[in-house]
Amino acid sequence: FHPVELPPVPSSTAPAPAWRLLFLCFTISATYTLIGNFVPIFKNIPLGTYLGLPALTAWSWTLQPSPSYFGQGLIMGPKTAVSMLLGTVVGWGVLAPLAKAEGWADGPIHDVATGARGWLLWVSLAIMLADSVVSLVLLSAKVLLQTLRSNGQDVEEELDPAPPNQQITWQIWLPGLLSASLLCTAILSPMFDMSPFELAVAVLFSLLVAVLAVRALGETDLNPVSGIGKVSQLLFAVVSPGNVVANLVAGAVAEAGAISAGDMMQDLQCGHLLKASPRAQFVAQLVGTATSCVMVVVAWTLYSSAYEIPGPEFPAPTALIWLNMAKVVNGGGHLATNVFPTAMGAAAIAALLPAMEAILPSSRKWMVPSAMAAAIGMYVTPNWTLPRVAGGLANYAWRRWDPDGAERYMIVVASGFVLGEGLTSIVNAGLKSSGVA
Repeated sequence: FHPVELPPVPSSTAPAPAWRLLFLCFTISATYTLIGNFVPIFKNIPLGTYLGLPALTAWSWTLQPSPSYFGQGLIMGPKTAVSMLLGTVVGWGVLAPLAKAEGWADGPIHDVATGARGWLLWVSLAIMLADSVVSLVLLSAKVLLQTLRSNGQDVEEELDPAPPNQQITWQIWLPGLLSASLLCTAILSPMFDMSPFELAVAVLFSLLVAVLAVRALGETDLNPVSGIGKVSQLLFAVVSPGNVVANLVAGAVAEAGAISAGDMMQDLQCGHLLKASPRAQFVAQLVGTATSCVMVVVAWTLYSSAYEIPGPEFPAPTALIWLNMAKVVNGGGHLATNVFPTAMGAAAIAALLPAMEAILPSSRKWMVPSAMAAAIGMYVTPNWTLPRVAGGLANYAWRRWDPDGAERYMIVVASGFVLGEGLTSIVNAGLKSSGVA
């Protein structure tokens, strides 16, 4: 990191309007979420049923006017949102109904074992895996080539710009890393009946992919954590064949390492721009980590006592992806009729997309859809995707009509919507678990 002088904040970007806008969006989102808890129809409106098209409702083409998902779409932007819509249309508009009509998935539509949703899950998993592997290979090759070309000429860039008394020296991070690794092994080994060797491999692999995650996030603003988890699952199919639980835990360790490394990189970069002490940030992160270990258990207990997980409110679709991936690589997965050729065809197309994006000039990269986003649009039902698409399209329209206002206030609006629904959902969970709603 190089020292950066922050420009003075002009009067037109004074914080007062932003705070008022944040509070307004928070209030709108919180009010909607609270009302939806008592009037559930507001949370998922079956327009197809009202229009005499009940098939749309059966296939989850319903209106879910979630401010939080709309805010997420504002943050994601139009490319990711449209890619998700592409996956939703192809998956839930073409492939899943075809599988149901042809008898390839003859169970209930949303049954993950015999229904169209479970059939489509394998196709989305193949797309994710193909995109992840190709993207990681391309990124690794790019990093390797840049390293070879630099030939030690970028030594100056490696110098820590922080004063010595603010730096996090190896005397601090190395013992901490070793202690955390041993603690991870001591906790997970008896909990999941894994050998210390298996966990040591998982931790070492997480260290390697964390470096890749930091580089990818720093260059592209995208952390390929999903792909990293899948690659870890492939590795553990060799390290511990036939062990589904070990496969899931190893993937979780690798993905957690990548997420944490990427988040810390962004935190430290932000702190550097604000001239904050890296050591003070490090201490604050330790306090936050210790607190979150307690809070995450409290939150899980609250939500799991108030809602069925997985269930209509919290379907946990990613858990199905992880479980099916673990079963497949360990030889325990059962593929429905005609899902294998469909998945392979989809994977071949998905593998081409990151390669095309890598060779296209920057001005043309927007033309290539995101295979990962399309896969997500396939494995979540349309009612979860449509509000995000609306947010992504609103992002495009706002930036086109008022680029200065979008640059200044879009994240504020999105944050208000996401925070309002997120925090109020905690209140709803408390009310539901206490029997009030």
